[in-house]
Amino acid sequence: MTAEQLKTPVLRMAFARLSQIGGELRGKYLRDMDTIHGGRRTRSEKFTALAKASEQLLLRLDLATGVLGWLDVDRGQYFLNTQCGIAQDSGISAPSLNRLMHGLEQADYVYRRIEKVRLEEKDESGLNLVRTRVLVRFTEKFFIHLGVGYLWYKAKKAALKKRKKALLEVSGQRAARQERASLEELRRQQARRNWEKSEARKAAPGQLEALTPSSYAPGGVKPPYEPDRGPDRPENALARLLRSVQVKKDT
Repeated sequence: MTAEQLKTPVLRMAFARLSQIGGELRGKYLRDMDTIHGGRRTRSEKFTALAKASEQLLLRLDLATGVLGWLDVDRGQYFLNTQCGIAQDSGISAPSLNRLMHGLEQADYVYRRIEKVRLEEKDESGLNLVRTRVLVRFTEKFFIHLGVGYLWYKAKKAALKKRKKALLEVSGQRAARQERASLEELRRQQARRNWEKSEARKAAPGQLEALTPSSYAPGGVKPPYEPDRGPDRPENALARLLRSVQVKKDT
């Protein structure tokens, strides 16, 4: 991945100029960074740090968005590069890189969005630890003042086309995962229903065996079995009534 980015003309030319920004090319490119303090010229430490960190910054640069991060198609997530990792690979301290980013932000060469994420871990005092997450995006002004604006525009256009294909692949994979999850949930529900029916069939014979003589009529005597003849017909009821009247007359 890094080798392919280094072969990009815009990044190759940008690295050639940024690597010398602390020396002979200072004042020729990125002039607004020299005037972030008004009438006082910016200290050379920021340009030296930019020259040292230029390779690692460009290697981590997402051409489609200008953000220091990458899209993981397999996981369907976008990850940001940490400033500590960039500083360590560049051979400078993390505070020096932070001051460099602050200077670039003052010159409107980068945009930073800082978020604080509360962690579940706690310190010795019982307070939750906080992790700072920073999004860094290089602006179009940075590449224009570096003299590679046209090359950046072409590279960004090509990268956006590739990104659209990658996003389609991510959406397809996400839909496939959702479909598999739905089928798995349906299978679990069906298995649960089958298990409940099986347990109900097993419990039915046990309930009949649990009936004891004490649970029958008073005295523990089982009443005689009378088959269910269904609903009585009107003519049968009338015949029984006439027979009962005749019996009373005879008596």
